[in-house]
Amino acid sequence: MTPILGNIFALPLHNPVLLFAVVLLIILFAPIIFTKLRIPYIVGLIAAGIIVGPYGLNIILRDSSIELFSTVGLLYIMFIAGVEVDINGFKRNKIKSIVFSAYSFTIPIALGIAVGVFLLGYDMETSLLLASMFASHTLLAYPIVSRYGITKIRSVSMTVVATVIIDTLSLLTLAVVVGNHKGAWDTLHWIRFAFLILAFGVAVLFGLPVVARFFFKRNTDSIAQYIFVLSMMFLSAFFAQIIGMEGIIGAFLAGIALNQLIPSTSALMNRIDFVGNALFIPIFLISVGMLIDLRVFFTSPRAILVAAVMTVVAIIGKYIPAYLTQKTFKLKKVERTMIFGLSNAHAAATLAVVIVGRQIGLFNENVLNGTIIMILVTCIVSSFATEKASRHIAAQTKLSAGIGRKFGKILIPVSNPDTIERLVEFAIMVRNAKSHESLYAIYISNKQQANDSQWEHGNRILEKAAFCAAASDVALEMIHHADDNAARGVIKVAKEQSITDIVLGLHQSSNLSDALFGMRLSTLLKGTSQTIFVIRLLHHATTLQRIVAAIPPHAEYEAGFARWLYRLGNLHKQINAKLIFYGNANTLAKVHQLNQSNENAFEIQCVEFNHWLQFHTLADNLKPDDLFVTVAARRTAVSHTSAMERLNTVLGKYFANNSLLIIYPEQYVSDEEQVKFLSGGK
Repeated sequence: MTPILGNIFALPLHNPVLLFAVVLLIILFAPIIFTKLRIPYIVGLIAAGIIVGPYGLNIILRDSSIELFSTVGLLYIMFIAGVEVDINGFKRNKIKSIVFSAYSFTIPIALGIAVGVFLLGYDMETSLLLASMFASHTLLAYPIVSRYGITKIRSVSMTVVATVIIDTLSLLTLAVVVGNHKGAWDTLHWIRFAFLILAFGVAVLFGLPVVARFFFKRNTDSIAQYIFVLSMMFLSAFFAQIIGMEGIIGAFLAGIALNQLIPSTSALMNRIDFVGNALFIPIFLISVGMLIDLRVFFTSPRAILVAAVMTVVAIIGKYIPAYLTQKTFKLKKVERTMIFGLSNAHAAATLAVVIVGRQIGLFNENVLNGTIIMILVTCIVSSFATEKASRHIAAQTKLSAGIGRKFGKILIPVSNPDTIERLVEFAIMVRNAKSHESLYAIYISNKQQANDSQWEHGNRILEKAAFCAAASDVALEMIHHADDNAARGVIKVAKEQSITDIVLGLHQSSNLSDALFGMRLSTLLKGTSQTIFVIRLLHHATTLQRIVAAIPPHAEYEAGFARWLYRLGNLHKQINAKLIFYGNANTLAKVHQLNQSNENAFEIQCVEFNHWLQFHTLADNLKPDDLFVTVAARRTAVSHTSAMERLNTVLGKYFANNSLLIIYPEQYVSDEEQVKFLSGGK
């Protein structure tokens, strides 16, 4: 081997190209190998870090580059947890979250102080700092939950929110101990610190959404939006550090602030997940393994004792709160396992406490080594427990989703390149993501005038629709159909493919009175029984703040009442926009009844409104970021009245500058009637 090659392959590796290649190979193969051994991939990455790290084969040093990617990965975990937390679910379960936080902080603190003072012989100050390590935890196993697609269940939402509360209290405990040890913090300092925390929270939670909404309205470029989101995450983490908190809290609050603007099915969320799970989060897990030195088991009996005591207390200190929370609120056993699994891993805040405690002289080498062993064991236990609970819950969720529910097929007629992206975005948001409802895009070429140029143009339109769907990791089937009448072509394909919903779009500059109820829509309404959505979005759906829906009397008797309500609920959940229904008492009562019967009920507001089509009273209260929804009806429908013939005039007069959604509910039509219509009969 030449001297040059010898320098390149000398351990530890220093060549940046080779070093990064090795890291990527570890990320690629470690999960595959350990998954075959029935070991969660998170444990596999941590184990890989132990093997290649400075205390293993010494292939990779935990230098500044690894620490940089590791920090980004940790912030990414907390940010994604904030973005994916179910805000409505948290509102419903906020008492549970608070109670679990109280259990999960006070019990480890009490156990830690008792063990530190009476078993390990430390003084009260050291014992309190040790106890704060037991109280804090890291959402290390959150990627497992995300991979199973169950991030919005109540046990996950409770634990995610509780993590921030508990870690904040633990780090405040650290600040108290350090301040008391140094004698540097007086009453004025604590008042100033409390004020900074409050100001920071208000600025992020209320200021950041305003800035983000302004940016998203004026920048539709997907790369620019992704860079903006990352910038906000890092800035929030940085300013959290400036005021004396940990960056993970700032990253989580940024995720909460942007929650409404980043729907789980959006292309932006797909990019965030992809980059984080492919690169930053795996490197963070590998870096955690690189901290672990298994040789501490062979150093001294005292080191083994401290490590064993710390590990046992850390596990028990998180199992008891999960058990008490389950018993207090009568949760399922699998939910207890999920709460315990997510809250048992100790890494980020724990490392911060032990490093500071070592620097100020409160912790010795035994505590430092014991912490490393505690991190290893709790991460393994957390991964196994979360994997087991996630697999069980995911299986039950799929089973319940498949019972008695008719999966839909959504058809999107496309022709205008300017409306494709928002049409596809809307269709993805209203679909049932868990059941993987099918998505179709159709382009109708004129049968009489079809030529190669027109056919290629149609294919390009369809390819753009497929590209927009692929950005959200959603498959879209392209249908290019030739017919002498575009509306009849859509009707024929809808029947052939058993379509349940049709999504039509209007260009934002279209004249509502003329374009909304043109010949094409009129033909579709006569020839189809499917639910039809006619949508005009002036901005991306993610910037909407309220969904204001007006329902006509007797709409609850329509065959498609539950379907469109379910679709609207999906949209509400995706963008977390406030959902307000206007209608008469009987209709609103049915809306409320159907919502409550849903296993994932959404938060709604019902306002009695008995003067159908007097929309000027609603228009006066609409804001630029509102979506106005009106439920219309075909002429043969139960809820149709002569007043609906003026709907186009009313909408054109009062809502010309608003985002609009007009819904024509599913209607029962016999096969004989539809065949007669398609054949040109009356």
